[in-house]
Amino acid sequence: EESEVRFCALRWATSLFDFEHCPSRYICMLGASDTKLDIREMSLEGLHLHKSESPVVGLKYPKLQMMLDYILQQQPKLLQSTEIGDQNLIFPSNTYVAMIKYLLKCFESELEQSKSSDRSSEFLSSVKTFCLLLEHSMSFEGSVDLHVNASKALLIIGSHMPEVLASHYVPKVSWLKQLLSHVDWDTRECVARLLGIVSSGLPVATSAAIVSELSSLFSQTHKPRFETQHGALCAIGYISADILCRTSMPELLLQNTLRCLIDVVKSETSVLAAVAMQALGHIGLRVAIPPVDDSNSDGILTALHDKLSKIISGDDIKAIQKIAISIGHICVNETSPAQLDMALNLIFGLSRSKVEDVLFAAGEALSFLWGGVPVTADIILKTNYTSLSMASNFLMGDLNSSVSNQYPNGRNEYGEDYHASIRDAITKKLFDALLYSSRKEERCAGTVWLVSLIKYCGHHPTIQRMLPEIQEAFSHLIGEQNELTQELASQGMSIVYDLGDESMKKSLVNALLVEDTEVFQEGALGESASGGKLNTYKELCNLANEMGQPDLIYKFMDLANYQASLNSKRGAAFGFSKIAKQAGDVLKPHLRSLIPRLVRYQYDPDKNVQLSTITDGKS
Repeated sequence: EESEVRFCALRWATSLFDFEHCPSRYICMLGASDTKLDIREMSLEGLHLHKSESPVVGLKYPKLQMMLDYILQQQPKLLQSTEIGDQNLIFPSNTYVAMIKYLLKCFESELEQSKSSDRSSEFLSSVKTFCLLLEHSMSFEGSVDLHVNASKALLIIGSHMPEVLASHYVPKVSWLKQLLSHVDWDTRECVARLLGIVSSGLPVATSAAIVSELSSLFSQTHKPRFETQHGALCAIGYISADILCRTSMPELLLQNTLRCLIDVVKSETSVLAAVAMQALGHIGLRVAIPPVDDSNSDGILTALHDKLSKIISGDDIKAIQKIAISIGHICVNETSPAQLDMALNLIFGLSRSKVEDVLFAAGEALSFLWGGVPVTADIILKTNYTSLSMASNFLMGDLNSSVSNQYPNGRNEYGEDYHASIRDAITKKLFDALLYSSRKEERCAGTVWLVSLIKYCGHHPTIQRMLPEIQEAFSHLIGEQNELTQELASQGMSIVYDLGDESMKKSLVNALLVEDTEVFQEGALGESASGGKLNTYKELCNLANEMGQPDLIYKFMDLANYQASLNSKRGAAFGFSKIAKQAGDVLKPHLRSLIPRLVRYQYDPDKNVQLSTITDGKS
């Protein structure tokens, strides 16, 4: 009971033994729920789960089976669970959370080391044992945080091994359906997605019966509680999409399902309406949504236009985001010009929004309308996918690892020609109305949307042909006073350069150097948060010319990092840290001239420049 004794035990456990030593990691799991803060923090550090801790490259985790075997030797009851969730938890919730997170790291580490064809029976057995432990963790006594982590862990397993998860949970569908009414939003969404994955292992008739059962909840005289409605709507979308992926859905069931979702959008609050739209979007990823019988052959967006316009013009940010992205999903397989135009009008209605998250969601929707996005319906529906921006690490990391580069031909199931007129309409709206608008919020929206398009659809032939015009637009916007517009324009110019072939890169560099006097005049990049002119940016660009590497101007323009785009106040010098990563050997011959300048910038009167340059020096 002496905290000093526990502290010493943990200190020795983490210091004496390597990271693959199971008993010492188990001690760390136990310490994660200690009453003393310093012991809890040391435990998380011992498991490398501390939030502030940067990821360690080359860290070796124990095999999943070895770690599970050791834990179960200590507590065999960890695999006990009941369908109604009344089993007793053996540890405090925080210990379970640490255990799940660490075991998930072991799972992912082992997954990376073995190709899908080489996965041993031992590994498959250990995954099923892990699933049993996660089921045990979903006990009623567990905290919300524990349930969220357990359900997300199941979803991650399902993302990598859908067949294993489906076969394991086909007999336990009724348990998953109960969890659709869980008190926590994230847990309900995870369980709905899990049901979509498990549905692939069920007969079509059984999956259809589940959809009918969930839809019937909304025709009752007394509506169930909010959590039940939300979980049911999420599951209807995922399971219906799974049925449509395998076979054509019975016409009557499809019509009833669509009518149920449309009625929810029309009659419910913005929160449930947005979730129903999300479900419609998931169905739209699989098939073009047909008109509902009683809507006089009008398309679904025509039928819902008034309600959607009302929500989009409101102030429920999360609902607006969901609806914008769902409109993009609905249009993936849509061929009706009237419906596609309706979708564009709804999204363009957000062009004066001052909420960054809404603008990024609208940018994703436009990318789906444009075609050629680098994700498939299976990735969206059957993995732990959240959004294009998260999937591509948008505005974080290096451009060379951007999601576009994973699909060099830009070809996938969404590249049909019937979106050509939509691409023309988007181009016209961006270049004729938004990017050169007299309203700063419209210029900001145009910048966000154009960066989204080149990031997610950058290898599309139409984008490739437009690169010079896109660079010219970003050159114009880089002098904006609005911080987000300025930083995204800089990011956009870096992406444009990376997207071009060698001849295009040369012409882009030449065009930029011609415009140098206009673009990089003193103070043209606006002001930093402290009010100082961003002259450092101009100096760094001059440095690129002195080094005989004018194309490095683009590297200097890579100011964007997710935190930078939303929160950064550090000014233009931030961009140089990316150069060291991308240019590598190119910079070595010029270090003699470069290092004195960086040293001088570390003592710049502007504190923001000092901080940025310290980051540059580390790179």
